[in-house]
Amino acid sequence: MQSPSPITTVLFDLDDTLLEYNRSRAAALRAAFDDAGTEPFCGPEDLRRAARAVEGADSDREFLRHLFAVAADRAGASDRCDPAALARAYDGARDHADVAFRPGAEAALALREEYAVGLITNGSRATQRTKLEALGIDDAFETAVYAGDGVASKPDPEPFERALAALDATPAECLYVGNSLYADVRGAGDAGLRTAWFPTSDAADANPDPDPVPDYVLDSLSDLPALLRAA
Repeated sequence: MQSPSPITTVLFDLDDTLLEYNRSRAAALRAAFDDAGTEPFCGPEDLRRAARAVEGADSDREFLRHLFAVAADRAGASDRCDPAALARAYDGARDHADVAFRPGAEAALALREEYAVGLITNGSRATQRTKLEALGIDDAFETAVYAGDGVASKPDPEPFERALAALDATPAECLYVGNSLYADVRGAGDAGLRTAWFPTSDAADANPDPDPVPDYVLDSLSDLPALLRAA
């Protein structure tokens, strides 16, 4: 049996993979409902599931508007929901500069001394670069693809293909690291990349038998250098 190609390239997701907001999604969502004067009808996990149904948003604010519309419809709350007001309130409840590294992220980013390193994130360039600049890693990647900002969002193969083309890499020699089974593991796997799932603690508890199945599961990004040496 043919051995897998050596990994030369590592691509990362951003939100909840390399970094996370200091204010929890639950707290931001509660503040958004309060500011919009709307009785709560969903939680963070409901929004995460609703995000799979949102396509073609031209901005972060438009994405949020569609997101709350889908979540309200699923909760039977469309008659008491103003998606635009909730989108404004939720966006205002999250300070994009108030972020922190997830465990091991700095060690993982040091891999750029040995590997080609890139970023693929579902989010606008302006919003995501605010986060990168806040942590001083805006120049840490050889390429960055802002999916959803004129590029199809993950799990569509387009953002993965764009990153590979920019790095002159093949899918077989690339590892993609992300927290979302749907956007990251499914998207990268369908594009032919090897996948490492780095779940949040809630996601790990909720998915003891992950589907799709990633090639690797990480407890911390600090485990990534050893994984690459063994791959």
